[in-house]
Amino acid sequence: MSNGQDRPPWWIYLLLPLLHFASVKLTLLCAVTPETEVVVWLPNAVLLAALMRYQGQRGWAMAALTYSSDVLASLSAFSPWGAVLLSLVNLAEVVFAYWLMRRMHASLGLQRFRDFGKFIAAGPIAAALLASLLASAVLLQLDASTTTPYLTLVRLWWFGDALGLLIYTPLLLSFSGPVLSAPIRFTLLDGTVVLLGLALAGLVFSIHRGEIGGVSVTPDLLLPPVLYLAVRFGVRWTALAVALISLATAWVLTTGHQPFGAVDVHLEIVRAQEFIFTLCTIGIGFAILLTELKTHERGLEDKVRERTQALEATNTLLAALSATDGLTGIANRRRFDEVLASEWSRAARSGQPLALVMLDVDFFKAYNDHYGHLAGDDCLRHIARMLAAHLHRTGDLVARYGGEEFVLLAPVRDAAEALHIAETARQALATLALPHAASPFGMVTASLGVALHVPTVGETTDLLVQQADQALYQAKARGRNQTVLQASSAA
Repeated sequence: MSNGQDRPPWWIYLLLPLLHFASVKLTLLCAVTPETEVVVWLPNAVLLAALMRYQGQRGWAMAALTYSSDVLASLSAFSPWGAVLLSLVNLAEVVFAYWLMRRMHASLGLQRFRDFGKFIAAGPIAAALLASLLASAVLLQLDASTTTPYLTLVRLWWFGDALGLLIYTPLLLSFSGPVLSAPIRFTLLDGTVVLLGLALAGLVFSIHRGEIGGVSVTPDLLLPPVLYLAVRFGVRWTALAVALISLATAWVLTTGHQPFGAVDVHLEIVRAQEFIFTLCTIGIGFAILLTELKTHERGLEDKVRERTQALEATNTLLAALSATDGLTGIANRRRFDEVLASEWSRAARSGQPLALVMLDVDFFKAYNDHYGHLAGDDCLRHIARMLAAHLHRTGDLVARYGGEEFVLLAPVRDAAEALHIAETARQALATLALPHAASPFGMVTASLGVALHVPTVGETTDLLVQQADQALYQAKARGRNQTVLQASSAA
């Protein structure tokens, strides 16, 4: 079903009066003693659960339907006038309970333990008490010959309505709303506990006067299995177990089994109601509390996971920033040193030559003096993008070495391939044709020094850097805008 913000679907208006009428008949069948004392009264919970489930939307229509059903079902026990008045009392009880919960700002899905406490205060305590005061007065007016004291009628009506709301409302809400808890895997232990619980329930509700061989066997023994259900299976199945046990308790009481021992019938009803109240508050309340704690724990885990992912993303970004040149966006000197050390070790193991190209922009100081530093920065960015576009192989690296110097690192087969990489970069720069009025070439050019070496054990990366630097110095000395290969490294 959809969330509680939606309007009730059309079939709710058909189901609601039928469920209400069936609840009346179920109560009369299972929970009314031969002395016509009601142990629990379930029907009022139907409308209250519907109002809570849909947050009062179309409440007037649902109230009219359940009121009509209540009047119709009550005609078998009361006069038409009495059925109308007592059904009004029931309607007032539900409306007052719902209004109190809204005033107390309770979550109407009973998803939090404090909301369950507010529900108990608003429905079973306040609203049921108000209804019992009104209904008892109506009953005395309808039957002037009754000898039952007013306060006794109040207690009977109050306890019956309160327990009905307490049993039935959480059950209807849990089965009409979404499942909040995570899927539970049914284990062998779960099956064992459920079977033992069913066997114990069969024993408790089959014996007379609540004892076997002088040993007390009362419905109180069913509380531990219910708590186990609360721990393992959440609100929905706990509420169902509580409802079944409560109705079974009321039924065996009305059939004369005396599940709480050989006591007076009125005392027996009180004990049954006390047991049902304890079962509901502890069983359902504990299930709601555990579900809330698990939901909170999952929320914390999600937040921790989100924070961890955000932290990892931040660390990745920081790592990328620490390895990236802020001006050009390519690798910086630090990243170059790391990759050079890694490739140097790999080349030493494989015996493959490693080429290093050093590129220095010609007359760059003059460029800055003529065009300004902002234009100089833009020029460096153009060159960096060009170099990055011309090295696509895995293992190749383009980095800014410092100032107007760039380096290209690549594993190669021979000197010819190393020279090809360098010349491709130099010619690509020429193709850019960036104007340079302060240069004798009339455009931005670069001098390139190429070093080629096969690393051996005991050699350091400084050797390759020095060779490339020497080749670069020779390219500048020969007139710039050219590529020079260090002769000793070519061997």
